[in-house]
Amino acid sequence: METALLNHFVFEDELRSTCDFDPLLLQEGSGVYEVIRVIEGKPLFADEHVNRLFRSVRLAGMHCEPRENQIRSRLKVLIESNGLREGNIRFQFLDHPLHGRLFLAWVIPAVYPLAKDYQDGVRLATLKAERDIPNAKRDKMPVREKADRAIREKNVFEVLLVNRSGFVTEGSRSNVFFIAGKEIVTPPLSAVLPGVTRSKIIGLVREAGITTREAPVAFSTLADFDAVFLSGTSINLLPVNKIDKLVFPTGNRVVIKAMQAYDDLIRTHIENFSW
Repeated sequence: METALLNHFVFEDELRSTCDFDPLLLQEGSGVYEVIRVIEGKPLFADEHVNRLFRSVRLAGMHCEPRENQIRSRLKVLIESNGLREGNIRFQFLDHPLHGRLFLAWVIPAVYPLAKDYQDGVRLATLKAERDIPNAKRDKMPVREKADRAIREKNVFEVLLVNRSGFVTEGSRSNVFFIAGKEIVTPPLSAVLPGVTRSKIIGLVREAGITTREAPVAFSTLADFDAVFLSGTSINLLPVNKIDKLVFPTGNRVVIKAMQAYDDLIRTHIENFSW
């Protein structure tokens, strides 16, 4: 069940005490959402996350009153009123059976990978599942619930979804990249959530002269790859050391180069950010 941290959350255009936050409201409705990371009191890639929220709205067939600039203003108020320096914010449009269309934003618990995870990599498992509208970030998805159970039962960091055709698409809360020699391969955009971090990484590695292509990746070919990494809002770029029983080495030069480029991009964005 969702928890709102610190002192305030946003309900429509109002700032309210987290004492009044009602997680049951979220259980009674459904909608589309985003999670954004705050670093040094600044939202990372705020424009991209807000724009993706509205893309999800359109894909889900919803209609929402607030405009993009209003959402940014509400995020600013939420961050500043809570004095939030580091953490994650969830913001969403909710279709509620009694209250209609609502906008909410709140600070959520966040767990980030440890330093050793970036050095040693993390373990993954595969799961036969797929989302019916992969380009939209929607809540209450059965696939997410199934994935969360699998993560707990198999004691892994993340699960990779494998669709009915036998292709790996994405993680339950991440995108995935595969390294073959000096080339990076990632599943096509049509089959995955268009991750903000994913998009940034693709742009960075192409600028660095690393061949990158979007192509279906069959589960049966995973052993042919030299290295694997995940991308996501909370994890940035995270190496993988194992998928099911397949072992992948960490320390791959292409992965390290991509990690360094993305870290540099974050620093530049935070240094230059202004509302």
